[in-house]
Amino acid sequence: SYFNVPYVKNFSERFRQCVRDLDVKLSYTGINNLRRFIKVGKDRLDKDSRNNIVYKINCMDCNASYVGQTGRLLKTRLKEHKKNLTSVIAEHRALDHTLDFDGVEILDEEAFLGRRLISEMIHIKRQRNALNLQNDTLKLNASCL
Repeated sequence: SYFNVPYVKNFSERFRQCVRDLDVKLSYTGINNLRRFIKVGKDRLDKDSRNNIVYKINCMDCNASYVGQTGRLLKTRLKEHKKNLTSVIAEHRALDHTLDFDGVEILDEEAFLGRRLISEMIHIKRQRNALNLQNDTLKLNASCL
């Protein structure tokens, strides 16, 4: 797989070392270009109407959080979280904790599933008190964080 990522001095070199075992080829782009500062096009969608994202749901009663990704509309995925009675989110809610579904944070937007999964893994590992089981992050090298 080939990925084009922004070049950030020092970090990019470390990141290349992290993904070398994943059979991934990287190319770099500069982050200071006009497209970054000048936005032309459609208005931004409401948060609930966005797809291809990595998101974070915070607990309103403690510092726990859950990070997930979806290619579908965020509102569809959040409805599934609310209805699922066997997930880690349901287990946390059973402790009388309230998750902030209305204040969900969008951490990243990525159309390609592979890139979105890598982004999700990194964000899961960066959490302080994660609700995620972290089975998906076993292949992620700790030095990538």
